[in-house]
Amino acid sequence: MTGWAMCRALRFKKSNKLPMNNLLPISRTTTALSFIFAGLVVCAGCSKSGSDEPQAGKQTAGYLSGRVTDAQGKALPGATILADNLLFYNSYVETSSDANGNYRVKMPTGSYRALAQIKRTYNGKKYTLDLKPDHTEAFAGDAGAVRNFQWQLTGEDPEQSGLFYGGDVTLDKDIMSELYDVENIEFTFTPVGPLIDGSAGQTLKLKSGEPRTEFYGRIPDVPIGRYKITAVHKPTGTVVMVKNKNGTYSADGSATLDFYGETSPWACTNCMILEYKER
Repeated sequence: MTGWAMCRALRFKKSNKLPMNNLLPISRTTTALSFIFAGLVVCAGCSKSGSDEPQAGKQTAGYLSGRVTDAQGKALPGATILADNLLFYNSYVETSSDANGNYRVKMPTGSYRALAQIKRTYNGKKYTLDLKPDHTEAFAGDAGAVRNFQWQLTGEDPEQSGLFYGGDVTLDKDIMSELYDVENIEFTFTPVGPLIDGSAGQTLKLKSGEPRTEFYGRIPDVPIGRYKITAVHKPTGTVVMVKNKNGTYSADGSATLDFYGETSPWACTNCMILEYKER
């Protein structure tokens, strides 16, 4: 299993959240978008067509078309769009957006769902990022469809509850710490330089979810970027030291970290693992 097929397996695995202190946290992973085609639809199902002149916004029988933009509505070239056949495994049609963010591809007969991703390199790390569709409904290849996509730094995936476009932070208590109420620790994320999309970002004050909830010991949906992170235990005002998992604490207790991209020492992508203890 390679490419987007492997991403799909990891993506759906994320719905099984792990508790705090687990060394294999689950984070948002990338949507499945690449397959090795097999079956009777080889010619139609594995096409990589982008030669037809794009006609964004106009539904045409037998064609999937649309436009891909960033969060500011500007054209996003080079995004990969995949129409995944819902009946035949490893059957798909793939294309990419042009310089104006438009795409248009001939579709074979069948029922399909459209997905899209972009790849970015940020601070030396490679990231694969899902794009948000304006419609998630399946469509018939013969009828054609228009599906527009937008790059969003945050927000919940409209098809998968609990999955987000932002990065995922796992909060892992140091074995020497006596802080057992992570939900009362406030973590401050201050951007260091632009975020992954080039925007300035803003300082975020974030907390874990409450005990016995889905996001206990986690902070989901943080815009991917490089951050200086500090923390304080709100009930007592105690400074909480933070560091990268298996890293070392700094003198002032802060940590400046990127999210892991496609490669990580942990079973996650687009994630960050913070270890913490009181000073």
